Amino acid sequence: MKKGFTVLVVIVATFSAALAQEVTAPSQTSPSDYPIFSIGLSSGWDINANAYKATPTRAGGKYFGVNPRYDIGADLGVQLSKRIRPRIEIKYVNVKYGIDWSGFSTISQTIGNIDYFDFNFHFDYLLLPLKRFEFFISPAIKFEVESGHSILNNYNFNEELLHNPGNILGGAVSGIFKYNITDHFGVTFTPEFTYFVKSFTTGNTKPYQRTSYNLGFEIKF
Repeated sequence: MKKGFTVLVVIVATFSAALAQEVTAPSQTSPSDYPIFSIGLSSGWDINANAYKATPTRAGGKYFGVNPRYDIGADLGVQLSKRIRPRIEIKYVNVKYGIDWSGFSTISQTIGNIDYFDFNFHFDYLLLPLKRFEFFISPAIKFEVESGHSILNNYNFNEELLHNPGNILGGAVSGIFKYNITDHFGVTFTPEFTYFVKSFTTGNTKPYQRTSYNLGFEIKF
């Protein structure tokens, strides 16, 4: 827990120092020298940590996380300078966790499925600008909203747990590896770490975290 949070703080601090240099440095280009807007689409795998209740149910079943899961997202960015690009993102996120009923029921497992929509604000900073390859560091604020849930093989299952948390705020940092096939079209690989501000359920005091790996493409115009 502490290690993941420390890494997040160090990366954000490094980003802040780089951003301060960008703000104070004289501009060598005008906005007309590069495309202003970008649109991106991406999808990938999520690995959730502590996304389940830690204590057994009253009937004796044990909770467990289900990984990996997946997400699908779209974003819009505005290039403020050669290196700075704020970006808004909407992302569908699927989370699953279950209960193991071994020794308590003829039903082996109950699986809870939760659907979320994330509304994210990213602040991309271009650390490595090459002709075809670019690397961005991107701290972000995330707001995750539950849009629905379902249960498979229900057996004495407390449905209220699926609403916990219904909506949750988090901070994230990602690295965007981008290869520009043309001046206006590129492909991306984006690993990301998210640290949410509260636990997934009231029965798990450990921090709710997520590591994501996404592939996508981006169009600039």
